[in-house]
Amino acid sequence: MTFYTDPDDGRYILFYHINGEPLIRNKKIVPERLEKNVENVSMIIENYDFLSPFKDIIIKNIFGKRETKIMGILNATPDSFFPGSRVGSDDKIYEMLEEKPDIIDIGGESTRPGSSEVDPETEIKRLEGVLNILKSYNIKISIDSRHYRVIEALLKRYDIDYINDISGFIDKRMIKMASEYKKKCIVMHMRGEPQNMNKFTDYDDIFFEINAFFFDRIKNMINSGIEPENIIIDPGIGFSKNYEQNIKLIKSPWSFAFGFKTLYGTSRKSFIGKITGNDVNKRLGSTIATSIYLAMNNVDILRVHDVSENRSAIELYKMLVT
Repeated sequence: MTFYTDPDDGRYILFYHINGEPLIRNKKIVPERLEKNVENVSMIIENYDFLSPFKDIIIKNIFGKRETKIMGILNATPDSFFPGSRVGSDDKIYEMLEEKPDIIDIGGESTRPGSSEVDPETEIKRLEGVLNILKSYNIKISIDSRHYRVIEALLKRYDIDYINDISGFIDKRMIKMASEYKKKCIVMHMRGEPQNMNKFTDYDDIFFEINAFFFDRIKNMINSGIEPENIIIDPGIGFSKNYEQNIKLIKSPWSFAFGFKTLYGTSRKSFIGKITGNDVNKRLGSTIATSIYLAMNNVDILRVHDVSENRSAIELYKMLVT
């Protein structure tokens, strides 16, 4: 079974049987509308045995006001889609540190649509070049990698806080390692691989199917010993989604109703170019618009290329509306 908030009205939760979508379409059952309050959310959680021990944490995340953290992007790659994120020299690392992000996310493999896979040894070498500088600073570090061997090698040598896995922790060894090291896990939704993900954008119900994906992964992770407060879900904007689907996911961040923390990465992505006609170098203003909207809707982490611009815009907007 899975559940999610109604994208047309975030005050309600739709409670679905796992096969509920085709039944609803055939008018054989009607989803029960539950007013979004603690009692009803508690009832839903208690229907999932593996979630019940963590009910208080989940309810706090659903109903509590959260502070949005800014994650800055550093790409130790020659081919990431935004040239401004590439670490061409040490100066880029120091510039990021000066912007004071809450977290720095470092990638050693481009995962833009159509990108080629990088061998783990090359990825490790690229990441170590950045980590050898960052290790001297008091900054939370996230490693953006889908490769078990890469994460394993780096966890043994560096103080890493987050594992950011675009494959959604499909590798059971990655789950086991995250549990043993007690690391925070960013679980992203994607179909296929970066090389072919744009072929997998057909969904009968995108919210239902993404939540079913997260439900399965979260269950495996908790059953493997990962604490729920260490699980962060990322709907994967731009990964196996078309333009309309990306917009729908951004407009309804409350539609992931498990109560786990959420991360969104919209920064300078192609859906913005589709709207504005701007190339990647001219998408900062539109990125900030999405960041403000998501922050005001309680998204926990925003993964961005331009830290200070996004942070200051969010802070000013909050001052104006409170």
